[in-house]
Amino acid sequence: MHLEQHFADIEDYRVQGRCKHKLSDILLLIICGVIADCSDYEEIVDYGRDKVDFLREKLGLELKHGIPSEDTLWRVMRYLEPKELEKSLLSCCRAILSSVAGKHICLDGKEIRGRVPTGGKHALVQLLNVWIAEDKLSFSQQQIAHKSNEITAIPLLLDSFDFQGSLISIDAMGCQKDIAEKIISQEADYLLALKQNQQELYEQVRDYFSKHKTQLPCFTQLDRGHGRSEQRKVYVSEQLTFVEATQQWPELKAIVLVEAIRAEKGSQKNSQRYYISSLAARGAEQYAYYVREHWGIENGLHWHLDVTFKEDQSQIGKDNGPQNMSIIRKLALHLLTKENTKMSLKRKRKKAARDNEFLFNLLYVL
Repeated sequence: MHLEQHFADIEDYRVQGRCKHKLSDILLLIICGVIADCSDYEEIVDYGRDKVDFLREKLGLELKHGIPSEDTLWRVMRYLEPKELEKSLLSCCRAILSSVAGKHICLDGKEIRGRVPTGGKHALVQLLNVWIAEDKLSFSQQQIAHKSNEITAIPLLLDSFDFQGSLISIDAMGCQKDIAEKIISQEADYLLALKQNQQELYEQVRDYFSKHKTQLPCFTQLDRGHGRSEQRKVYVSEQLTFVEATQQWPELKAIVLVEAIRAEKGSQKNSQRYYISSLAARGAEQYAYYVREHWGIENGLHWHLDVTFKEDQSQIGKDNGPQNMSIIRKLALHLLTKENTKMSLKRKRKKAARDNEFLFNLLYVL
């Protein structure tokens, strides 16, 4: 399927008959520029002017009035409704999976740090991202409202899809009874990181493991590489009789402890992390896998957005611009990841800038 077909259903907010450039031309130019190592609209315009023959003859862009200006790209991305653009991301995802039901769904928030106001602590643009662990795929996002947090965004996102049969894992911000109830009502299961924002439950779970962990089955993992090592011991218990606070949580079936010892450059750091889950009859090894897979959203999505695409340094932003560009970057990440050449994504982006055939093939991996 040609990438342009994934843009077919996007509603154009502009007044028809008064636009010099097709919306699909603009969006395809931006996605090609982002794939080809461009970081802002000015660089995308430069790329378009250098590659105008390729864009017309090989990719089929009309470009009747030439390459759109930087102002045109800025204006379109500023006012285009993100939910419309997200249709293209979802369409691409459906090309490889028809449903998210039954999958391990990881939810985690991310700030676009380049949009932190002077004197402020948090960015103006904060997104709640959705990651499918099995497919290493980001397929949706929910903007966190200004002066709000993930607690309000998570229920809105949960209402947007059918998660029946899925395991939904969330960090400690999402460890709320109402969110757990929402997940259960969708006939899904939860795995929630537990910290002191749930003080009573946290203290009871911590005390339980301090007294009983030696009597529980333990699964040990050891990772080594790049001059560091980490040993993780995972304990799980479904014996909750003496953890009274668990009775207040819907369908809570298990509590989990992950003890980690991390050694690097002669120093050692110990940590303990706790989780609660509605899953039953899962051993420590299975929970170790779930916890590890949840943090794939950091390595597989957030790290690449910040390091490969330099999202945190982006100054693109007004109105819908930052959110729309984040969607474009995720689409570019998806296309680059699906291409199976053995090289880093950074090198793939540079190759796409040089090699028209390579970029053409990237757009057809779907």
